[in-house]
Amino acid sequence: MKGIMLKDLYENFYIKKNLASYIFGALIVGLAAFFIDTHYAFILYTMLLTIIFGSATLEASYEQDEKANFYKLQFTFPITKADIVVSKYLLALICTSISALIALIYALASVYLRHLVTLTEALTVWGLSICISLVFTSVVYVFYFLLGKKIGVIIYVGAAAIHGFFSPSSAIFMLYFI
Repeated sequence: MKGIMLKDLYENFYIKKNLASYIFGALIVGLAAFFIDTHYAFILYTMLLTIIFGSATLEASYEQDEKANFYKLQFTFPITKADIVVSKYLLALICTSISALIALIYALASVYLRHLVTLTEALTVWGLSICISLVFTSVVYVFYFLLGKKIGVIIYVGAAAIHGFFSPSSAIFMLYFI
């Protein structure tokens, strides 16, 4: 299991095009979060940091696996299919945890440095983003493993767009009642 996780980390962060996409995505979100000081933008970026970046590890590693036909080779390893899925999901949970930590730092910076939201609002949005990210990651992984990369990417992008539209509005609705 550890070997599969290390292979996926290699494919995500050592292959230059995948690393460039992570850097570019983080740069765009970081610049937008720095320059746009609104309550809605805070909610959107907190949610995006946790959800989209946390579950993005599967997409890059799955793409590389399909290019190299690694699944044919992987089934000859002395591990079960369940171990393969569990190792990929554990890596996604680790990356989601790292993304949640970055989102927490952003939330605390929005409270104490930028004075954009209160601590209660920031922690509520952050906690909600963790809950949604765990559900999002689970659903996307099921679609990737069952339907393949092409349909999985379509569902990933569609779910991310739906999330980007509905999550901030539902978080604003929740914050209204706090």
